[in-house]
Amino acid sequence: MPTAPAPRTLAEDLRSRADEDLVVLFSQRPDLAAPLPTSSTALATRATTRASTQRALERLDTPALQVAEVLAVLPDPTSVTAVSRAWGAKAGDVVAQLRRRALLWGPDRRLHLVSAVRDLLGPHPAGLGPPLADALGRRSPQRLADLLEDLGLEVSHDPEVALTRLSAHLAAADTVETLLVDAPEGVRTVLEKLTWGPPTGAVERADRQVRTATSTGPVDWLLSRGLLAVSGPGTVVLPREVGLALRGGRVHRAPDRRPPELATTPRRPEAVLGASAGAAAEACRLVDELGRLWGSAGPPVLRAGGLGVRELRRTAAALEVDEATAALVVETAWVAGLVADDGEVEPRWLPTPAYDTWVEDDLPQRWVHLASCWLTGTRVPAMVGTRDAKDSARNALGPDLDRASALAVRRAVLGELAGLAPDVAASPESLVARLRWQAPRRASKLRDDLVGWTVRDASWLGVLGAGALSPAGRALLVDDEVAAAAALAAALPRPVREVLLQADLTAVAPGPLETHLARRLESLARVESRGGATVYRFDAASVRRGLDDGQTADEALDFLAALSSTGVPQPLEYLVRDVARRHGRVRVGRAGAYVRAEDPSLLAELVADKRCTALRLRRLAPTVLVAAADPDEVLSVLREVGVAPAAEGPDGELVLRRPTALRSGPRPSPRPVTGEPPAPGAALLAAAVQTVRAGDEDAAENERRRDRNREAPALPAMDPSTSIALLRDAVGRRRAVWIGYVDASGSASRHLVEPLGVEGGRITAFDHEERSVRSYSVHRVTGVAEAGA
Repeated sequence: MPTAPAPRTLAEDLRSRADEDLVVLFSQRPDLAAPLPTSSTALATRATTRASTQRALERLDTPALQVAEVLAVLPDPTSVTAVSRAWGAKAGDVVAQLRRRALLWGPDRRLHLVSAVRDLLGPHPAGLGPPLADALGRRSPQRLADLLEDLGLEVSHDPEVALTRLSAHLAAADTVETLLVDAPEGVRTVLEKLTWGPPTGAVERADRQVRTATSTGPVDWLLSRGLLAVSGPGTVVLPREVGLALRGGRVHRAPDRRPPELATTPRRPEAVLGASAGAAAEACRLVDELGRLWGSAGPPVLRAGGLGVRELRRTAAALEVDEATAALVVETAWVAGLVADDGEVEPRWLPTPAYDTWVEDDLPQRWVHLASCWLTGTRVPAMVGTRDAKDSARNALGPDLDRASALAVRRAVLGELAGLAPDVAASPESLVARLRWQAPRRASKLRDDLVGWTVRDASWLGVLGAGALSPAGRALLVDDEVAAAAALAAALPRPVREVLLQADLTAVAPGPLETHLARRLESLARVESRGGATVYRFDAASVRRGLDDGQTADEALDFLAALSSTGVPQPLEYLVRDVARRHGRVRVGRAGAYVRAEDPSLLAELVADKRCTALRLRRLAPTVLVAAADPDEVLSVLREVGVAPAAEGPDGELVLRRPTALRSGPRPSPRPVTGEPPAPGAALLAAAVQTVRAGDEDAAENERRRDRNREAPALPAMDPSTSIALLRDAVGRRRAVWIGYVDASGSASRHLVEPLGVEGGRITAFDHEERSVRSYSVHRVTGVAEAGA
């Protein structure tokens, strides 16, 4: 059975591939599918562009990149056998991988590397210099002849003949070894520095005339024998064939087929669960606190975008975390769509309406939302505070914290951890080495840093626990949000509904309080410490805050009695009632502002108090003062004095001032900036293959049409009556004929048709080329000939 001819181009190679192979190609190189290629020729053209080839090379792991370098070093075409020999291991499977990605083409005995791959790997692939013919080609014909003479070869003054003879002689490994047998001291030292790259070295007057009889030093000795070549006035280079001979015929020191091992540490399952659950709860709490903090007074947006350094510092102090953690909190909230620029003339960062929905969810659902948005984002909070190219500090929420590689690194790091046994952690250093092996052309200082930052952020968020991937994080990686929420819920301690109120004005919650109870308690007390148990502290300021929110003393005490398992201690009841008794004794309303109290002596004390000087209080009546300040300022100053004032409305009734919850308009979450085309789905893959096949069929049909036209007989010019007679005869005999035809634009063409009828100056015929019935004007027919005649 005859074998199919070898393809002559990449386009022919792609055209001969099965549909399944094209699906693999589009899956591994998604940029080739956008827009859809119109044929195999268009696909081959796109696949060999520099930009597309660069993306494909960046996705290669170390073995594939090594084999690509071997192919770049060997002559084109080459064979799998030669590649395996130069690599030092069987390369058939890796060659097949490169062929699937359309980085090389041809059968195993005639492999062709795509020229764009050769260009992108540079002039020194694997640290080897240029070929001998290129390296020695800088010499003049006379110097090439001198080199032939010094090496004992037949002299030729034709540069091409001389280079061919020199290349054939010096490329042999035994030639190099023979020359080095009598090499003087220092020669092998020079070669050792150049053998494994870089293959160039600096030498003064490198292009000077040298002969074997007059060479004095190691470099002169090598130059005079062609083992070194001149690449510039002060630079020498080790030719590729010489370098290969010195390497023993191997392009690399050793084939690197296996990824480096991860340095792992087993963790106790309860430690992983406890650490991840605690981190998840804390992350949700901090984002919740941020929303409440910015909901009362949102910080301004910088003119260039982002959050100012001072505002970040204030946010960190309010959340009681360091600035790095504060940056992580605000970036996580922003990526999750919970805070945004409000878009006003003087913009501020405010919670979005989505925040109000988010806080009503259970903790596991809240965490899943934060973690999934972080997992698919490209923001790098760890870069806050670093300097850009203009030596300006990068700000939180600024426009320059997106990194396209962050998403890929995040997925790769967590994927490596997911491949380990449960409850096993890996060191960041070994993760860096593994990722370098997986994509060596993407290796960089930023990529290495991203590995450590990913581990840090994932640990803070609870995706990792004690360095190991948590069960919730493992479910999140496979996009199973329901399982992720269930896994976190199982790891979290059960929320409690009771606290222990103590006589020292503290309350101890033995576990996490239910959300609505915690919010109510925090309106009357401040959190003193967190951990396995949360300690709350009551004082006059915290109780007054609760009363300002609209609670009465009885309502506050009833709530505390229902919450406490031991009742309300007497000191706490005294504190609440004492603050309530003083709350509102002094009232502030709007005139400029006025201050009213039933006790004239109390107002007299305020007038005399130096701390109230800025208010410029003046007595209008024994129980009324007027102030040269607005009511909010008066309320603030009098609270600092300690008199617990309350706001009063125009009707004299007490005004309860609950804090205004500021919100931005609806804002979508920021889109990741990946710089990579999305992975094509099954429908797009099928459409891409179908489009290529349709284009190939159209091209084949055009070629067949051209062939038929080339086979058409000569059509002598004839008058219309003769044409009509021949056409009617063809109708009667049902025979196909060739007709010459001139269209309305004056273009002449030939058509193979089967006439069906001739009537009224029109010919109705089946056109074999267009596979359809057409109508032709008789007066435009220039000639008729029977097909096959």
